[in-house]
Amino acid sequence: MGAGAVAASDLPEPYEFLDLEHGHRIQLSIQSFQLGTALIHPTAITPRAIRLYMLQNGLTAPPVQGTPISNRIAVLRVFGQRLDKASPLGYWDISSKRLQADLAPRLKFSGGQPLIVTITANGYKPVKLFSVEQG
Repeated sequence: MGAGAVAASDLPEPYEFLDLEHGHRIQLSIQSFQLGTALIHPTAITPRAIRLYMLQNGLTAPPVQGTPISNRIAVLRVFGQRLDKASPLGYWDISSKRLQADLAPRLKFSGGQPLIVTITANGYKPVKLFSVEQG
């Protein structure tokens, strides 16, 4: 792990998931980060959510329709400040695997220095993608 990283485990609540609408952006100065997991309770029960629930609970058949489900997901929590507008938040939780894959190496190799990034959302769920500009 790089400077500023903490071992993966359940992240403490409250969760502050980064969720941008298409075309919206956020500029952050990230001082540190933590890799972990979060237990979520999806409101839209998709086939993907059911597959993950079955896998995580060792089920061979889907749960009865209407059964509340929860999924444990990987989360990258970034600590810092928002630069483009005032925000009371001190951290943001990132659940997008592609955005995690883009940011994690940048954070690991930042040498403990603040990493300034602009994250832009492109598209709509479930195929929303994020672009990252550094600096």
